[in-house]
Order: sequence, then structure tokens, then C-alpha cells
Amino acid sequence: MEFKKRKLLMNALNVIAVGLMIWQLMRWSWVTFWISLAFVAAAIAANRALWRCPHCGEHLGMGAEETCPKCGRRLDGGQ
Repeated sequence: MEFKKRKLLMNALNVIAVGLMIWQLMRWSWVTFWISLAFVAAAIAANRALWRCPHCGEHLGMGAEETCPKCGRRLDGGQ
């Protein structure tokens, strides 16, 4: 999967998880609690599995914008 698609998927999961958590705070329900918990778990799993450098395979951590903090190569495919 391309890096841009992985980043988009992770951002979408994070937005959905946060939205469901806010909804959960406004209207308590066991159903929304378990659904929001499932999306939080999916967002964490996606982060661990997908948020890796396409070149060296190391986890990018927080704040990786354009280059890998480990190998220094561009994340969008350039040198």
C-alpha cells in the first residue's frame, strides 16, 4: 500500500475514533462505547502496522512529516 494511502487510512480511523468518543461523552450508551472502543483499537493497530518508513521499515513515531527520522529518506517516494 502506498504511503499516502496508509496515512489517509490512519487519519480516517483517528477522526472516526475521536468523533465516536465525543459522541460517547454526550450520549452514554453501551453500544457506542463498544463501537468507539473498537475504532480506537483499530486506530492503534493501524498505527503499529502501517506507520512505517517505506524504505527502511522502521516505525515513524510521532511528528514524521516529510522524511524518516531513522534513515532520512523522503516518505513520499523521493530521495
